[in-house]
Amino acid sequence: MGRRRKQKEDPEKSSSKSAELLPAFLLGGLVVSIAIVFRIYWACKDVPSSPLMECPTIISEKETKKGGLAGLFKPKAATDGPIELELATPNPKDCACRFFFGYFNGNSGREGAPNTCIPSQKQIASKKPSKELMEKYKVAFTSERITVPKDHQQLIVKLAEQTEKQVPDWEERTNKVQWGGSTWPWYMSQPKSTGDSTDLEKLRGGNLFFSYLRIMKWPKTLSAQFPFKLCPKGCDSEVALGHTLEWREKFKPWMYSPAVLKENEKGFVFFHGFSDPKEEGENSSHAIVWIRGGLRNKVADTAQTRAYVNTLERAVAASYARSNGRVGKFNVVLDGTGFAFRLMPSLNSVKAFVTMLQDHFPDKLGIILMTNLGSVGEMLAKMMLKLLSEEVRNKIIVLPHDPQERQAILNTVVSYDYSPTWLGGTDTYEFNAKEYYADPELMLSDKEALEYLETMPYHA
Repeated sequence: MGRRRKQKEDPEKSSSKSAELLPAFLLGGLVVSIAIVFRIYWACKDVPSSPLMECPTIISEKETKKGGLAGLFKPKAATDGPIELELATPNPKDCACRFFFGYFNGNSGREGAPNTCIPSQKQIASKKPSKELMEKYKVAFTSERITVPKDHQQLIVKLAEQTEKQVPDWEERTNKVQWGGSTWPWYMSQPKSTGDSTDLEKLRGGNLFFSYLRIMKWPKTLSAQFPFKLCPKGCDSEVALGHTLEWREKFKPWMYSPAVLKENEKGFVFFHGFSDPKEEGENSSHAIVWIRGGLRNKVADTAQTRAYVNTLERAVAASYARSNGRVGKFNVVLDGTGFAFRLMPSLNSVKAFVTMLQDHFPDKLGIILMTNLGSVGEMLAKMMLKLLSEEVRNKIIVLPHDPQERQAILNTVVSYDYSPTWLGGTDTYEFNAKEYYADPELMLSDKEALEYLETMPYHA
């Protein structure tokens, strides 16, 4: 018997069979992909999602003693505020899960890409501030009408008399250094005597002298160790007022320069928005200062310092204008996303800025909220903690990593309307340097902006 010859397969039939099998292969691949994603999601469901395409460091409430370079930045336990920053290696599972969530949040992970995510309705906390959180973070709120004890009022009257007597041309000079340049008087020389006047408004310079005496802890002798650097052995209290007046005349904090515009081109620091008032019907809102260190366009540390100070000046002026001269405070939100070692300011410039903040903006800070610090941000925070007074350290809060917990705090302290999309909120405001620095009358030359270094070397 001869062998039966193998029939040649029809190409058209083979192509038809492949076409029939293709949907099955695609469906199988889709099922496998869904199963893998579901498996990862199930493994990661207990890990808080993050819009950041990086593995964050862990912030603990207790810090163990460290040697070497890290030990230099350990705050002293005796003078610590409510937080201590510690670098720790993230859990590998947490890290992998955060990359997973970051990918599906649409973050490309490219340098300079905006870290934004649009939260679901479940993630967005209530528009109404939480009373519990308002009480927990009460330093972020101020009453429009402050009741001042009689003995404190007497100290204010006495300090006013001594200051006007000891500081040359006090009233004439103070008229030229208003908050914001012209927004609100730095010193109110004429008391108000209307039925609606507060305790402080009935006193000459009540709000101004109240701020300084509160930081000085109401010394009966009107002698205090404030400013800290200027008066380590104690000074007459009017020295602090004369010191700030001189600084305002020479530094001109309401002014900016071309270097500041370049330094802050992307908006690493700016004032935008207000917190909700402490009580319904009040105008006691704090202004909100936003710091996004990763957006610094590094030009010069002196320009960075002026950008910071100019923003604080704007914020205080805006708060005073909003509250008709009764509050004048700001809250700060610091987002460390993208902050790198190359953007670190010098220790000398950090010291200069902290000195200006403490000496010339007494009792103006409400609260500082920190988030997404990263290792370099934590290093800078530790540097600053050593330089800050205990009262300021007690106002620094590290926000939780959990998006819903963080959003609840932001909606309470910042207010719902000004919680930005880049931190999970709904405010779409975008900083524009040309608009922010649009007033030509507030522009100094770069040379003029540096004159204070020679005329007031205390801040050099």
